[in-house]
Amino acid sequence: MSNSGIALAGPRSWVRGLHEDITGEGVYIGHLSIGVPIVPGTGDGDPDALADRWYQLAQARHTFETTVGF
Repeated sequence: MSNSGIALAGPRSWVRGLHEDITGEGVYIGHLSIGVPIVPGTGDGDPDALADRWYQLAQARHTFETTVGF
């Protein structure tokens, strides 16, 4: 798991920087970290629950990221 964590840290960092650079222009960039299997009917891992979490993040725009399952 550590190899994938290191590999994903770079793109996450780049997206966070992009978020900070363009927030003032009315564009929202956010990140949803998913730490559970994506399986219908499994609570937090349900695709509809994840879509709702992403929608709430994009609507609120109060933070860059949120996590599920960590």
